[in-house]
Amino acid sequence: MGLKPFLAALVLVIFSGCATVATVPLTGLASLAPNTMARFLFPSAGGTAEGYLVRPRGNGTYPLMVLLHGHSLVGIGARSLLPAADAFASEVCYAGLAVSLPGYGDTDVTAGPTAEITRQVVFDAIATARQLPWVDAKQIYLYGVSRGAVVAATLNGQMDGIKGALLQSGAYDLARLYQDTSSFWLRKLLNPAGDANPKLRNLLPEAANWPASTLILHGEQDTIIPVSQATGLRDRLQNLGKPHRLVLFPEHGHRLPLAEVKETALQFLKDNGGSACALSAP
Repeated sequence: MGLKPFLAALVLVIFSGCATVATVPLTGLASLAPNTMARFLFPSAGGTAEGYLVRPRGNGTYPLMVLLHGHSLVGIGARSLLPAADAFASEVCYAGLAVSLPGYGDTDVTAGPTAEITRQVVFDAIATARQLPWVDAKQIYLYGVSRGAVVAATLNGQMDGIKGALLQSGAYDLARLYQDTSSFWLRKLLNPAGDANPKLRNLLPEAANWPASTLILHGEQDTIIPVSQATGLRDRLQNLGKPHRLVLFPEHGHRLPLAEVKETALQFLKDNGGSACALSAP
């Protein structure tokens, strides 16, 4: 069996428990039952995008955690982050919104500049969730993994209500990443035309506009996105006097240990926003 079929089979096994998630029309999201997960499709960027919502238990109005996935060879999008969305909902009672970025999952939008199309899809998903009576539109958190962390860092500071960002295995200075990464595939992705001096975005200057605390998670053995990306962001936030926390995993690479990531992320939310589970009481 080749690598791609093997990965596809593995993903089907891992996420088979999510296969029964019902697809709900946009008009049915407001009345989604407590302690429920649902898939929905919404119009965006000239096409249709895919999202998943998790409503915590109880009948409160909850902070919204926006989850943005990384790259997958088999095209898995938001489904890959449903266990994380479920953990945020069950442990701290944050509503979860996982979005399939363009090119992944069942998101099918018009062709165009990748950054602009991606931004539109995420913003439209958040706008949909903000209209729900059980979502607190003024408390938004961003959680991005790998490519999703780059998207989250790009969008941080571009909307009202951001209360925190959790960035896992992400890149923030793409020009430096292009020089430092040992991944031929990533270099090709960053510079598909093979330009001698590609113009790549540096998000570090934009950190001056980030409105809330940031949690940075990274593996010190990451050869795809070197740890210098995380420490560079740490240094920038420190110089700006922005609240942040950097957690490094000395023995891990691009993939981080799930149990430790979960514990660290939940503690960060409790420290910076607090648990919303008190709102779940009848």
